[in-house]
Amino acid sequence: MLGMIRRILNKIESIYKYKYLAQNEDGAYQFILKNVFKNTDIDFIEKAFQLDYFRQILVPQKIDFSNLRKVLVLAPHQDDEVIGCGGVLLRLKELNAEVQIIFLTDGKEMSNQESSVEIRTKEAKEVGKFLGAKIKNLAIDNVSLQIENHHIKQLETWINEDFDAIFTVWPLDNPPKHRLCSFLTGKVFENLSLVNTPVYLYSVHTDLMPNFYEDITDLIDMKQKIIKMYPSQMQVQRYDHLSLGLDAWRTRFLPVSNEIRYIETFCKIPVKSYVDFQNIYKQENVNILFKGHETCIESFKRLKKM
Repeated sequence: MLGMIRRILNKIESIYKYKYLAQNEDGAYQFILKNVFKNTDIDFIEKAFQLDYFRQILVPQKIDFSNLRKVLVLAPHQDDEVIGCGGVLLRLKELNAEVQIIFLTDGKEMSNQESSVEIRTKEAKEVGKFLGAKIKNLAIDNVSLQIENHHIKQLETWINEDFDAIFTVWPLDNPPKHRLCSFLTGKVFENLSLVNTPVYLYSVHTDLMPNFYEDITDLIDMKQKIIKMYPSQMQVQRYDHLSLGLDAWRTRFLPVSNEIRYIETFCKIPVKSYVDFQNIYKQENVNILFKGHETCIESFKRLKKM
């Protein structure tokens, strides 16, 4: 009898939480970071964030661009920025906002180490020129992943400006190198003690639970164009095709409609709350966290001590 009553009370509590999530703009952040993150492991979190059930209880808000006059975008590799938030970058261009894009790695590829950095750097400069964005490259070796103190100090200097918002990759994005870059980003956030700057997390490979979105239906053709401005990456995977499908699929978070629509989705959190991700990273089994990627694991271990 007591067990049945306990189950009923738990059910009532869960319903209350779900209704709160749907009605409160910060509900997703409060629920996930304050409760789930501190009581479970990263493998579960990664799956939980992708549960399609949550689209029934989340009501993402449209991004308000009125106060976004100076924006920073952090990207692990050259092309992640246009796949993850190319529509937002195009919108910021329309609004004549000041945009800086920082690439964290040099983009070196194992198969052609001599020329790949030069090729991807050139492509990124063309994209930056088209978007009217200032391009910077932290140039961490994308093969050795050797992160040094000078990389951290340089990134601190670049980030420590008065940005209205920071866009950076989702810490649970599937590629191990993206996760390593996320941990580096969080380390810099901690060192700078940033307080008021909002962070918009975007996904490249692994979808997230959104609390904000931007309708890019009017920009979708242009987004396809800037993704194709990385022809070296098109030879590996047709990211323009994959991105188009994802931006269409994400409209399931909007009210039902028979219109053809495309949106980019984001998880917006206060920058100070990035520490929640840092703590989980530090406590997690590194083999699970980095999918057994030995170079990422060794780099992560060194970075934790720096």
